[in-house]
Amino acid sequence: MLGRLPDALVALLVRSGQRIEFPPGTIGLRWDEGPKAAIVLRGTLRAYIFYPDGSQVTTRYLKVGDLTGVYAPRQPLIARGVQAIEQSELLLIDGDRLKDVALAEAQVGWALVEELTTVLNATHRALYIRAFGTVRQRVVSAIVDRASASGLLAEGRRVLGTQQDLATAVGSVREVVAATLGHLKREGLIDVRRGVVVILDPDRLAREANAIIGAAG
Repeated sequence: MLGRLPDALVALLVRSGQRIEFPPGTIGLRWDEGPKAAIVLRGTLRAYIFYPDGSQVTTRYLKVGDLTGVYAPRQPLIARGVQAIEQSELLLIDGDRLKDVALAEAQVGWALVEELTTVLNATHRALYIRAFGTVRQRVVSAIVDRASASGLLAEGRRVLGTQQDLATAVGSVREVVAATLGHLKREGLIDVRRGVVVILDPDRLAREANAIIGAAG
């Protein structure tokens, strides 16, 4: 979002912002926190919603420059959070400050509209894959999305995450995800190492990840 704004407005918006680091696996921006916005300065994170029984739905992956936040009050009170996949850093901006600047500066308000439209589209895509995709499609999409968020989707790209991490992210169980990864490895799309998936055929992975979305059109 900041890339859409002139330097003077960026400085006005981030003034008194707080930089917070999140080690891999830690949770930030829980649903019950006070209103605030957060801009990713470093690392890769995933935004998700969760149910009391422990099941989760990943709504999108966050890369450097992306905006997220907690905006309350909200009804219904859907539990959600943001989890660091790798060492990450967020710039937290007080919710009242964001509101005041957006009301005073039309460029900031419109930049927020554009950013939140992007967020909504990404969330709809994630929920579509979760609702209609097979486990294989969900796993492939998660690998592609994680790789894209942490850099280019390229041969040799290492995607961090254990089999249990991927299972939680795609709404499955470790044994099923392990079997899916085994199939992808035998087909030459990936290699599987301890806590890491290595991409071997990015083009085929991208085509497969996009196939279910293209079918919707």
